[in-house]
Amino acid sequence: MKQRVITGIIFGAVVLALLLFHNVGRLILLALIPILSLIEYSQMTKFKLIDWLLFFMLVTTVFLLCANSVHPAFILIPICILNFVLIGNLYLNAPKIKHEKFKSILAALYIVSPFVVAYFQELHSSLYYLFIGIMILIWVSDSSAYFVGSQIGKRKFFPSISPKKTWEGFYGAGMCVMLFSYVIFSLTQFSTFQFWLFFGLIIWILGAFGDLVASHVKRLHSIKDSGNLLPGHGGFYDRFDAFIFVLPFVLLLHTLTT
Repeated sequence: MKQRVITGIIFGAVVLALLLFHNVGRLILLALIPILSLIEYSQMTKFKLIDWLLFFMLVTTVFLLCANSVHPAFILIPICILNFVLIGNLYLNAPKIKHEKFKSILAALYIVSPFVVAYFQELHSSLYYLFIGIMILIWVSDSSAYFVGSQIGKRKFFPSISPKKTWEGFYGAGMCVMLFSYVIFSLTQFSTFQFWLFFGLIIWILGAFGDLVASHVKRLHSIKDSGNLLPGHGGFYDRFDAFIFVLPFVLLLHTLTT
């Protein structure tokens, strides 16, 4: 726990510094998260040459669509649908989309493509408050779910994949996330209260399932941590699983409300 806390403080400070103090810092972070997560995902799922070829073809296609000013919704909606399918997989003994079979497609659309869209949107209009909001609310959600669950948690949330998560922790996280969503709205006056209401719901509910999807991938391949870059936390994919999962939904919300 001591190592986890120290790593979390240092890493959190670096991430916030990149987000807060320089536009280039945000672009660097938008590159580091998918690249390092992709490396770990490819190692877990054992990418072959054909997988890399298909992956680069898909990502290049998304990049060219963004570069040619295709409306982001046309890219984000299929990614969001795919993410809902990944949630559905959690409840099935025989998943509809198997990570070992469709790993290149999942790596391209689930892990990398939302960041490609975010990169182009950041170039046209700063997504400063979106990225800050995602980071802060995910940390609030994770921390409150842990502390509430460890104190009063009794009913297991999803024992087959993440036995330590509880419904009490899940609801506690929801209350804290919605409270902080209102605080962020009050301090920044960015967009509307309704926007931040839906923003908070996305982080709370879909962020929790994003964590489960990542845990599902690791369980399928009998791996505890996706990597060891962050002592006490595992790898980049472990640390940013919720961020990766919620990003296309947040970008779609922003696209449809601006």
